[in-house]
Amino acid sequence: MKRWRRNVSVMIRRSLLLALLLVTALTACASGPRLRRVRIVHTNDLHGHVERAAAVAAVAAAEREKDPNLLFLDAGDCISGTPLSTIYKGRPIFEIMSTMGYDAVAVGNHEYDHGWQLIEEFREIARFPLLCANARSPTGALLGDAPSRVFEVAGVRVGVLGLITEQVPRLTVTSASAGCTFEDPIEAARRLVPELRKRSDVVVLLTHLGVEADAALAGAVPGIDLIVGGHSHTELRQALEVGSTRIVQAKCYGERVGIVDLVWDADEGRITQFDARLVTIDPETMPSAARVRELVAAWESKVDDQVATVIGRAARRLDKKRLRRAIEHIYKELLGTDLGFQNTGGIRATIEPGDIRIRDVWTVLPFDNTLVRVTLKGSQLSDYARRQIGARFDPEASYTIATNSYVSDQQKTYFRVTDAPVEDTGLLMRDEVVAWVREHGGFTPGGGAAPEKGAVKPAVKNSGSETDGRDADDADDAEDTPRKR
Repeated sequence: MKRWRRNVSVMIRRSLLLALLLVTALTACASGPRLRRVRIVHTNDLHGHVERAAAVAAVAAAEREKDPNLLFLDAGDCISGTPLSTIYKGRPIFEIMSTMGYDAVAVGNHEYDHGWQLIEEFREIARFPLLCANARSPTGALLGDAPSRVFEVAGVRVGVLGLITEQVPRLTVTSASAGCTFEDPIEAARRLVPELRKRSDVVVLLTHLGVEADAALAGAVPGIDLIVGGHSHTELRQALEVGSTRIVQAKCYGERVGIVDLVWDADEGRITQFDARLVTIDPETMPSAARVRELVAAWESKVDDQVATVIGRAARRLDKKRLRRAIEHIYKELLGTDLGFQNTGGIRATIEPGDIRIRDVWTVLPFDNTLVRVTLKGSQLSDYARRQIGARFDPEASYTIATNSYVSDQQKTYFRVTDAPVEDTGLLMRDEVVAWVREHGGFTPGGGAAPEKGAVKPAVKNSGSETDGRDADDADDAEDTPRKR
């Protein structure tokens, strides 16, 4: 009997010891490394190119199905670049992007193309927050839903702060942002990142600044984990690293989708793993999201009747350099001026050999600018322009230049003057080019190359940006310039 009692006592003690060891092991596991994986899918600079929207949405949906701990972000310039966007002033693009499932989107400079007042309408259409911390209306109201938003993803607080380039007044016609104020993005980040850091585990800046400005921002402001950028149309196949900040960007027009994977270590309070990659989007071969595809088709059917008509042919591919020469020649002929000038940043596409449709011209020239005459004295012309005039050049004579209303509005950038006489014809630049192409059967009679003479080089070449007047004859159009119109 006593032996039985001793055996029971030993068994109880052993059970208690095992239970204690099990509790100790579970406690050790609970207090061990707490790792959380966060995935961010991102795009930028869609510019109304919804032809890839269904495929982009399918990529995001597939990634979310694999891992629901995901944020889907866009870095701005959602509109301006296609007939659909231009005809309806960007409204359908925000409806389509809402159906694609974005979680947050930055405001880009092209969201101002139809006037800052329309941003309020974009906010109403969008089923995601438009984030912008450093732009205000003439009344001082923030031009966005909020400066930032904190998302909880897999138990990780991800703070997303939106920033726009302070150069908006230079990148739009003056009336589009008249009275609005734009704080330097670095100063805004210095003011807001520390506060966001207190509320977040991971700080992401969703910026429309350009890759060079993003790098400067990362170097100037501590506490930024990731910058998801746009504006410069840069294809970053690998993330840039500036100190402890990573920078990503996914080209433009929905041609690429970026995917960022990061691991947050709650015990160490930092990101311990990071990976970034790009996915090339081919809507012909990739799966597509049915609801997005149907919505895009419904909207495109509304503009097809206006833009599907064939108006000419191109015997060869017209890149942006050739198109610029052709358009300058058309301007000169239409207004009967001495010279023509088209800013390279205003040419948004190329023309392939074959039929030219109205849609193609709209895609090349998507902005609602008018044709204007600018008068300059011979002494104010660039050397290139003087050579075009030839032996009849007179520094004291006056010369007329046919250009678009954006250039005349920003004449200090393009011609180094601020008071050149301007005559606005009121003729829509794009409509006049469509009529000229229809009449002549192409961008030049017969669809050949454009004449070389009669074009003006801008007076300055400063940052290498298309919007700052870099001439297409000097360098190929680059998609990784620091700023673009």
